[in-house]
Amino acid sequence: MIDRYPSAPSLALGDVTVSSLSDGFLDIPADYFPDATPTERRMVSPVTRFGANVWLVTTPTRKILIDAGSGDWLKQRFPETGQLAWPDRRDGAAHGITDIVLTHMHADHIGGLVTGSRSLFPEATLHVQEEEWNYWTDESLAERSSDAMKPAINLVQTLARRLEDQVTRHEGAADLGEGVMLRPAPGHTPGHQIVHLASGKQQALLLGDAVVSQDLQVANPEARYALETDPALAAETRKSLFAWIACDKIPFAATHLRTAAYAHLEKEGDGYRFSGAAASGD
Repeated sequence: MIDRYPSAPSLALGDVTVSSLSDGFLDIPADYFPDATPTERRMVSPVTRFGANVWLVTTPTRKILIDAGSGDWLKQRFPETGQLAWPDRRDGAAHGITDIVLTHMHADHIGGLVTGSRSLFPEATLHVQEEEWNYWTDESLAERSSDAMKPAINLVQTLARRLEDQVTRHEGAADLGEGVMLRPAPGHTPGHQIVHLASGKQQALLLGDAVVSQDLQVANPEARYALETDPALAAETRKSLFAWIACDKIPFAATHLRTAAYAHLEKEGDGYRFSGAAASGD
């Protein structure tokens, strides 16, 4: 099953190695992009395929997982997710994980941490933004939300209760050492964060869901996605990150790009275009 979702070659940054792993894919209806122009809508109709990528960052002393996929929690709706099957991986990537960074707490990023009532990584420290944790664990969130969102919120809160003893909460940017830094990138969710890797002059960015659609949001960073909690802030975050990536020529990856490979961006008109691997990631 794993072999159907090939991973990208590893990226080396000094003593740090980043390995991309695919958790499968999701087919997202065009309605999730409510402000798309007729031309843009044709690009994502009737569905657009999202990747489901996670990363393993290996430093001289630690193995740091960046997100964990969805496990079995979303298979009823998205049957091609949850492909990593952590306990059964032949390459042993699930063993010896010391830290897990959660870019945010949507179920497709944290579901792979739990099977039933059991944590799959009981020895690992989970890193999440304080604002993200407080938002999703607020007991009044479900009653303040639409009926459509209630099941997703209840699922996230169930998972959070099973993981809370392992969680370290950060207020803003955090340096985890050995060239691994967390940087707030809010908008997709209130406490969304990205991972900035640096060694000497080498850098890479793991963007989580700061960009979800390579079809729309690269060419038009202001394109709204229905699951963004603050679409205007998400767009500002995206534009800021894209400008940084293009200016400093930083390789990056994102959860829902259709390739697990690392890409570069170049400015084009009011938006950007891929100048690296993601351009051929269909």
